[in-house]
Amino acid sequence: MSLAASPVAVRAGVTSTDLWKTLGLVLILFDHWAYYIQPDQDWMHALGRGALPIFFFLIGFARTRHVPWFWIATGVALTGLDWWHVGGDVSDVTLNILLSFALLRWVMPWVERHIAVSSWRLAALVVVLLALSYPADLVIDYGTSGWLLALVGLLHRRALEAGPDKPRDPAWLARRAVGAVATLLFVANEIHDYELGTVDAFIAAGSIILVSGLLLRFRRVDMAWPIPPAAGAALRFCGRHSLEIYVAQIIGLMALGEVLDLSEEE
Repeated sequence: MSLAASPVAVRAGVTSTDLWKTLGLVLILFDHWAYYIQPDQDWMHALGRGALPIFFFLIGFARTRHVPWFWIATGVALTGLDWWHVGGDVSDVTLNILLSFALLRWVMPWVERHIAVSSWRLAALVVVLLALSYPADLVIDYGTSGWLLALVGLLHRRALEAGPDKPRDPAWLARRAVGAVATLLFVANEIHDYELGTVDAFIAAGSIILVSGLLLRFRRVDMAWPIPPAAGAALRFCGRHSLEIYVAQIIGLMALGEVLDLSEEE
């Protein structure tokens, strides 16, 4: 349901996309804190898993297909930093998520023109991505489970554009089915990759499933809530610069982790 924008909301200029990206940044902060500062806190890893469906979904949902060179250069740099952080063990390193985002932006126009228009082609693509899930997970962050989540975002936008009067559009028929497959695959992969115990596995599954379900109700609208100017500015900044903040999080927490390790050794 679309929300009418109040005068305060218009002045604040905050959209539902800004809110979702801010939530994603908060959740991923839990994950990054656990990874670089407190690796024994599996519950933080588990809770942070809910961030990834947000960003993959929005990559697929967006109409913009320009790939900033910042994504590629920074993705390569962060992959190198991760390699250095794990002591040069290539087997523990995958290509950074920014490279996956760049790849998705390149291929999504082709998918929209040639795949999303046919239920059979969509089904074939989902089967291929499922089959590639394990090998892709060894190469690039979140593998094809992330790509399936981006496909859900694309199908969701197409369904909204088709309108409720076209229920037989492939996007309307497929988005919930693909969303269920993508969510379950992502849950399974994350629990396996992080070797989560029972309680933490439930936290991860709950975080991912709740976020993924709510994203199927996503509409890009100006928020009608009365948002204080300072909060509105912060939300806009997070929404417009989410990937830059993601990069700053990683570099800052990695540096802090190294400093804490050195102080403990002394």
